[in-house]
Amino acid sequence: MRVTDLTKQTAILRNIQSNAERLQTLQETMASGRRINRLSDDPIGAVQAQDFRTKLSFFDMLKHIMAQTFIWLDRTESEMAHVGDLLRQAKTLILAQANDSSDENSRRVTAGELQGITDALVEAGNTRIGKIYVFSGSKTFTKPLVHNIAVQSAVVNAESLAPDLQFLLDTDQFQATFEGFSLHPYIVRIVREGEIGRAHFVVSDDGGSTWSKEKTLLPEFEVFNEDGQPTDKVMLTLMGADTDKLGEPIVYPVGLEFRFQSNPPIRYEGNDDKRLIPTSEGALQPINLTAREIFFRDANDPDSVHIFDMLFSLRRALLDNDRAALEERLQELDDAFEQVLNKRADTGAVRKELEDQLDKLSDREFNNVSQLSELEDLDFPAAVVEMNLADVRNRATLDTSARLIQPSLLNFLR
Repeated sequence: MRVTDLTKQTAILRNIQSNAERLQTLQETMASGRRINRLSDDPIGAVQAQDFRTKLSFFDMLKHIMAQTFIWLDRTESEMAHVGDLLRQAKTLILAQANDSSDENSRRVTAGELQGITDALVEAGNTRIGKIYVFSGSKTFTKPLVHNIAVQSAVVNAESLAPDLQFLLDTDQFQATFEGFSLHPYIVRIVREGEIGRAHFVVSDDGGSTWSKEKTLLPEFEVFNEDGQPTDKVMLTLMGADTDKLGEPIVYPVGLEFRFQSNPPIRYEGNDDKRLIPTSEGALQPINLTAREIFFRDANDPDSVHIFDMLFSLRRALLDNDRAALEERLQELDDAFEQVLNKRADTGAVRKELEDQLDKLSDREFNNVSQLSELEDLDFPAAVVEMNLADVRNRATLDTSARLIQPSLLNFLR
């Protein structure tokens, strides 16, 4: 078969180009150290490698989040330990004053020290990391613990009166204010009609379930049910005028009520939402405590304590030189310390869980890195052998190409 010079030249160029492309590909893989440098090198392997890289990027994000979380948990645990120390100090002070050897002056001095402990507890509850409050739930820019005002307007309730009397009655003339802090929902109810000094009233400290004995209505008096809870020294002051527009004395009708809204010395301004962080695909871990959980009574836990209300009551007992009241509330100090200790244990449990998740994450990261390496890393010994074979193949191609192309007549004429 006759082979033309053009056919020879085309075949030679094609072979040389093929060898050059192979050498270039081998040089690129050896320079990068990877078997897959573009999608066309191995479409399936490239997709798998991208999937591994996505997972590794996700693992790096989780590790960064957990590192920041450990800072959060360390600060939480530190503040909880500080709260526990403050409660121990408070118990030491109360134990020292709940005996006959202490007098009014020493208890008054201790009351000042107890106020300092209360302020320190409020400061601990308002702890921040940067501008973020630690114990305010998801309202991280809101100060969780705020001091309440002692004075509040009484809610005048005339619903128990006859309908015609309700229509004629002007409740504005019965304005009154409560002064004091208490968690009890006090109700003062008129049970004998009359003006101030003649009308009689009863007091409930449980929302109307039980009532005190009848007492004479005065312009200012302590709201207290002697058969109910210990006194919180809440005072009711009648602010209305003594006479009506006709100059007649203001008569307080039977059934008229003055209601006290629960007013603890410290209120919580945050919320109960949990701060959640991802620990793996589709798994979220709550990491925060709220000041409500630490310092306030839980309606579902009868052993829980409203710590600020307890400290306020103890301080009032010290100022009143009331040793019996101090003895009565000693157990509450132990319950408060146990309450804080349990929440501190919860923080430790969260930290242990995150450490376990971090160990699992490191193992998964190592496995993914190994699989990615097996998938796309270059086998250098095999690549060197293949490079040498390609070089030999290229040299042989050039040599045979030179032999195949015969000298033309022009070469002889030279």
